[in-house]
Amino acid sequence: MAIGLGIDTGGTYTDAVVYDFDARKLIGVSKSVTTKEDLVGCIGAALDGLPGGLPGKIDAVSLSTTLATNACIEGKGGRARLVLIGSDEKAAASYGAEYGLPPVKEIIFLSGGHDQKGNVVREPDWDFLKRKIDGSADETDSYAVVEIWGMNNCDFENEAKRLISGWTGRKVVCGHELTARINLMKRAASALLNAQLIPLIGDFLKAIKKSLADRGINAPIAIVRGDGSLMNEEFAMERPVETLLCGPAASVEGGIILSGEKDCLIIDMGGTTSDMALVKNHLPRLAEEGAVVGKWRTGTHSIMIDTIGLGGDSRIAFGRDYSIELGFGRVAPLCWAAGRWPGVKARIREIHAAGKKYYYPLCEFLYLTGTIPGGSYYKPAEKALAKALADGPVDILRLSEDFGEPLVSYGMNRLEKHGVISRIGLTPTDIMHIRGEFTSWDAESAALGLACLAFQTDRTSAEIMDTVYEAIKERMFLNISKTLIEDEDRTLLKDGMSGQLRDVLLNGFRKARRTREGRPAEEHVFFSSLTTPFTLVGIGAPIHVFLRDVAAAMGTSCVIPENAHVANAIGAITGSIRTEKKVPVVPNYSSVGITGYSVFPGSGKADFKNYDE
Repeated sequence: MAIGLGIDTGGTYTDAVVYDFDARKLIGVSKSVTTKEDLVGCIGAALDGLPGGLPGKIDAVSLSTTLATNACIEGKGGRARLVLIGSDEKAAASYGAEYGLPPVKEIIFLSGGHDQKGNVVREPDWDFLKRKIDGSADETDSYAVVEIWGMNNCDFENEAKRLISGWTGRKVVCGHELTARINLMKRAASALLNAQLIPLIGDFLKAIKKSLADRGINAPIAIVRGDGSLMNEEFAMERPVETLLCGPAASVEGGIILSGEKDCLIIDMGGTTSDMALVKNHLPRLAEEGAVVGKWRTGTHSIMIDTIGLGGDSRIAFGRDYSIELGFGRVAPLCWAAGRWPGVKARIREIHAAGKKYYYPLCEFLYLTGTIPGGSYYKPAEKALAKALADGPVDILRLSEDFGEPLVSYGMNRLEKHGVISRIGLTPTDIMHIRGEFTSWDAESAALGLACLAFQTDRTSAEIMDTVYEAIKERMFLNISKTLIEDEDRTLLKDGMSGQLRDVLLNGFRKARRTREGRPAEEHVFFSSLTTPFTLVGIGAPIHVFLRDVAAAMGTSCVIPENAHVANAIGAITGSIRTEKKVPVVPNYSSVGITGYSVFPGSGKADFKNYDE
């Protein structure tokens, strides 16, 4: 009997499954709460929840994680710097932001490089590069090097990598190592994002290996890639951007296996994001242009996943007009935090009893999830804020009183972005506990936090809960509609979903919801609706609360399979291995036509007289 161990670390939960390859069935399932500041602990807790006696029988381990995807959505990551060879500042300034690149002042531009045929135009000024690297060393953890024609001849990218590694001792990634796409900005985005993710994926793999070793599990490790295939540990350490969308890819693979549906739309709702993928004839659609997550447009292989910032741990807050808003960023739920730190619950009670009104939600806390490295990169205000959280979470109101509101706001921004601190606040997960749909954590603290928000916005707690649930269903419906419309004809939404189309779709959805629930419907001249024959397959812990209503309003069926809550881990251990290598073959032209062909295997080039050679 061949036994596999699948582990998925998401933004909210870490799942572990034991799978019998011969019988094709699960023989053990376990979950634990993900703690980013203690990955070893949460991974270990998931492993300890599996049936006993298994460690010695494990033949293979396969991993997936949403850590990289969530970091992109939330704008987090390590301190990386981009080196562009042969590109001028004007091009980067004009097009870089579309792909997620930083302002040009944060990029090192190095003249020289190769031409389109791989011939040397000019040797880069390596002394100039040395001065630039030395001037930013204290502010950089890793580097990305991309040359305009580096996919045809990577010699200068490799030389820059060798030099920077020698000067700094830090990780360097080259554009040609990740993608051979002609689009310079897309290769630059892939390489820079890869550099930013190196510390995050490195910490994840270290935690996995320690947790396995502590339990006597000694088996080869594979990691899911964004296209659903597998890669080994060494490959993942060099190319962590390949894990982009690997969590969603694993969930899609798991959803296909669990549901058995031939044609379906899989919706995976986690703590931070909701991921959607279209499946036709048991196969997920692949992204032709590369993975797109948040602001990043990369050239890495991936399943066609539409990821939005909507999850059980989305932040519930209010706008300037005190209207309830469902945010795109993740915060830790009050119900969870109150169980972990008794002081949080006591402070929630104090805030509730005080009956104050303020211009932001009062029941929000900050807590440490990382450490500040030495050097002068972080300002005194940021270091002071981190120090104030050393003994546990502190609410933002108290921090503002101690430090001053502007000082706290300034210190929060970069520390949150770099994962040094995280936020606790009211979330849909809290509402699920208040309504009894989940019972894992402290519902009383969630109810008090909700009551505080209701008092601040002059609403009842019931009104806020209904508003949040409807907002989740409507946002989920709109994204499902977008996915279906784009599959039918991608040109229809080439400029995004217009406000008018959004209103038409939402009006139809709301009318369908009212009709199905027997609520009074206002008179209308026409009734628009978007329906689909594709089954909606829901996976992820919170999905059962919302998806059935969405499917009913769209006139289609909904399937939420058994063990859907661990679909990611199932997809990880049932994944397959595949690889490809693309080698450009470029015709050489003259006045008489094609005179030969140049082949670019990666380093240098080879010339041939005829195509058959």
